[in-house]
Order: sequence, then structure tokens, then C-alpha cells
Amino acid sequence: MAIHPLIEQDRDYLVNIRRHFHSYPELSMKEFQTAARIEEELQAVGISTRRVGDTGVLGIIQGKKGPGKRIVLRADTDALPIQDEKTVSYSSRCPGVMHACGHDAHTASLLGAARALKRLEKDISGEIDLVFQPGEEYGAGAVLFLRDGVLEGADRSFGIHVQSNLPVGQVAMNPGAENASVDHFTIRVLGKSAHVSTPELGADALYAAAQIVTALQGLVGRLKSPTDPALIGVGVLRSGEGYNIVAKEAVIEGTVRCFSEDTRAMLNGKIASTARSIAALYNTSVEVDNESFTRALINHAGVYEETVPIIEKVVGTGNLVPKALSLGGDDMAEIIAAVPGVYAFVGSGSDTVPGSRLAHHTPGFDVDERALPIAASLYVEFALAQL
Repeated sequence: MAIHPLIEQDRDYLVNIRRHFHSYPELSMKEFQTAARIEEELQAVGISTRRVGDTGVLGIIQGKKGPGKRIVLRADTDALPIQDEKTVSYSSRCPGVMHACGHDAHTASLLGAARALKRLEKDISGEIDLVFQPGEEYGAGAVLFLRDGVLEGADRSFGIHVQSNLPVGQVAMNPGAENASVDHFTIRVLGKSAHVSTPELGADALYAAAQIVTALQGLVGRLKSPTDPALIGVGVLRSGEGYNIVAKEAVIEGTVRCFSEDTRAMLNGKIASTARSIAALYNTSVEVDNESFTRALINHAGVYEETVPIIEKVVGTGNLVPKALSLGGDDMAEIIAAVPGVYAFVGSGSDTVPGSRLAHHTPGFDVDERALPIAASLYVEFALAQL
């Protein structure tokens, strides 16, 4: 393993700053103190910053050797509405909020890389855009940087994500698909109340909703190829005022996950038409809302080939492994679609750190902090190889 020398010198910094963010997590699009601390850390080493949206931070390092490529290094900053159950010195001090997905580690790693790259700016041609992105958990952050235009014209993008089911020292990455698209749908079924003994006098929104939920599962099973991964998941069905009352309203919430844009469009369209057809059958009506969180994350094949030797330089030959396809999403996908790039998953699990092998988004989740210098070195080496 070849940790960059400047990152090696900053091991304590990486651990300390990661633990700070872990202790003071903030929910998506509310990362105000997180953003302020990021700005403070960047400005302390002479890196200029500006806000993107309310809680996004862009840092810029301008190479001193003249014009060159412009690259984007991205980390996400938001936490989750989960109660931290760990009993460690850096446990969350914010009740009900926790870094249960490793975004604190991503932010710390990019800050460490920024410190190193600032010291190396005299050897760099071109520009490094440091993207500290809020709101990844709900697909609300990457679009802020794209709409702002700050990434327009950039040549390459690179991001990392820690991975608890991968041991420290390994990195997973694919030349193509890694994560699915994410859409959120809400179906409101509108009926009419009546006594359950006279259902013909009402319109049962609960029964119609139950039929809709059942029918949605058939869309994946019967209307697309089994070799094209996709999922429709319903997580909410809320209805009813009493055991003996025909429900006048029901709410269904769920998600669509796909790797194909054609399948994504087909399924979202079929969800709406299926809901309307079933609702009409039972004299009810529906309102359907669809919210897009992110497209599928598809690594750029050419940038993948450029990045393989960079990763192998850091973790050694044989420690770059394929990434299993995930129906979880990540809006780094939007940045890669606009700026050719790749997303690398850095192993953060071990038997020596309790919680580091737990699934992401769980109350005991933790990170083996030996992953931090690896992630920071990947950022540094990617930038140096490109510039």
C-alpha cells in the first residue's frame, strides 16, 4: 500500500476532523455548521471557497504551472435521521441524527486531500474543483452544482464512498454501471366514507390502494426482461379512520430503481396508469406525484481505464475488485453524466473496529479509520495523474 507522503503526515488530522463531523452530524440540506467548518478548514490553508446553494461548498485550487485540465473531486456531507447507538468518544451529540453512511469520512478525506494538493499546486497545471456536496441522501445536492454552472467545462470527475462489506485495503470499481437510478412516487387515493356494513354507499380508498400495491409488483415481473435489473418497492401504505369505516383516503409511497433509462421511463409511466385504472374500477380517484432523485450511476469507461493504475498505485495490484451492482442510488451519477468520471468504493470494514462491518444506514455503523488515508490518497493521486 502506498499512502501519499503528505497524507501520511496528516493521519491524525484525518481522524480528528472525521470524528468532529461524526459528533456533529446534520441532515440533508441543513448542513450549515458542516459547511462552515469545511470553509474554515479550506481557507486556513489558503484555498478560496464559495457557497453553492445554502450548504454546498466549492473550493478551488489553481495550479501554478499554467493552463491545463479542470477536474472535479467530490465528497458528500449530509447525515441521516438515525439515533447513534455507539458508545465511543465521537458518538453523535445530535439526538436522532447520525453519520450512518460514511459521509463524514468522505468529507474528511477530501479535506485531507485538499491540504496536500494545495501544497503541491506549484507542480500542477490546470484547476481542481473541490465539491463538498449536501443532500446526497435525497438526491438534492449534485443538481445545485450543475444548475449553478460551476462544473461546466470540467474535464474529469472523481468521487469515493466507503464500503463496510469491503475490507480495508481493497477498492471496488466498475467500468460501467454501479448504482441504480432512484425515483420516489406518492399515490394519493381519494374515496368516500361510509359504514362498513354499507360499502356500496362509499368508495373504499383502502381497498383500492391495497389492489394498487399488489398490482405494482407485477410491473417488474411481467413487463420487463429478467436480465434488466429493476425494482418497485412500496414502503408506506397509510389509510383508515376506524375499524368499521370505509376509508375515504389512502396514501402509498414507494420507489423505483433501475439501470436502464428506458425501463425507468416505462415503469414510472405504468405506475401512474395502473393506479388510475384500479382506482376507477372501485369508484375512487388518484393523484400521482413522482420525484426524481438521481439517474443510474454509470462510470465512464475511458476514465475507468485511466483510474485503474492510480488505484493500484495506492492499494496494490490485486486489491482493485469489481463492484457488485447496487439498487441503492447516489447522485454522484449526475456529476459523472455531466463531467466524465468514476466513483470508487473504498473498503472500510474490519474485525477490529466494532460496527465497521455493519450495513450502512444502521444505528451502530462505524468506519475503520485506516480507510481515511487510502481515500485521501486516491483523491490526491487522481488529481496528480490528470494534471
